[in-house]
Amino acid sequence: MKHLKTLKILSLAAAMTLCGVMLSGCGGGKSDTLTVVTTVYTTYDFAKQLTAQYEKPVDVRLLLTPGGESHSYEPTPADAAAVQSCDLFIYIGGTSETWAEKLIETSRTKKKNLRMFDCVDLLDEETVEGMEPEEEHDDGDHEEGEIDEHIWTAPLNADKMLTAIQGGLNEIAPKEKENCDAAYEKVHAALLELDQRAREIHDNAERDTLIFADRFPFRYLTEAYGWNYYAAFSGCSSDTDASPATLSFLINKVKDENIKTVFYLENSSQKIANAVSAATGAQALMLQSCNNVSRMDYDVGMHYQQLMTENLDAIEEALN
Repeated sequence: MKHLKTLKILSLAAAMTLCGVMLSGCGGGKSDTLTVVTTVYTTYDFAKQLTAQYEKPVDVRLLLTPGGESHSYEPTPADAAAVQSCDLFIYIGGTSETWAEKLIETSRTKKKNLRMFDCVDLLDEETVEGMEPEEEHDDGDHEEGEIDEHIWTAPLNADKMLTAIQGGLNEIAPKEKENCDAAYEKVHAALLELDQRAREIHDNAERDTLIFADRFPFRYLTEAYGWNYYAAFSGCSSDTDASPATLSFLINKVKDENIKTVFYLENSSQKIANAVSAATGAQALMLQSCNNVSRMDYDVGMHYQQLMTENLDAIEEALN
């Protein structure tokens, strides 16, 4: 959430102080295990897939707690220590990760940092018709033209991120390059298949409008394939309750366009989706943002490709 940015930065002061103490006791020594730290599930999953066949032990860590709310995440001192002592740190780079830039600036150890914002063409968040406007906060945290951070929701963007992670891994572990590249080819092919599937859905669909009775973290996806959308909130909104005006707008839009499906996100309360569904008869389906996943999906090792396949199945149903 954007209005928590200042709080996150302030809370890091203590984290970085403790982190420095923890690291100073390590003597700069390197263990035999390759360590990778990531901030969102998509990059965590890609790093896991690319290193699955490594001969050297690899520890890939996701800072988010599975099932937790990603937009309110704040790094603990232990998280800060992990970031500063790992071999490869993969982060997105938006305003909700200002803390990551601070940790990199103060790092006392030599490591590789990958900023995913550098891999893709960025889009601003937008407020479409009927959407709750972003609140302006007293701390000045609201900015015009705020970049949408959910860059991985378009498969070709995810593929660019995968390529960057492949390059970073090969840089820090060149002896594992053959294993990494072999894994890369499989995931790369799957992402291209997802892109092709999305294009076919667009070309064959009866309609082109999607309704999100929730936050909307899919701007890159809809922009890539020419889908229109209406939503209750922007992707990083701190709001969870829609105003009567927003709820009424979504209900009327579903009725007017005879839309049969409305979407909600993983870990959502589903309150808005249920209200729209009750008022219109439309079914409510979940889409995965791939920002974080449930504990169950994390434990079974659900891949981005699987989650996005399920998303496209749901979108195809909604558009037909």
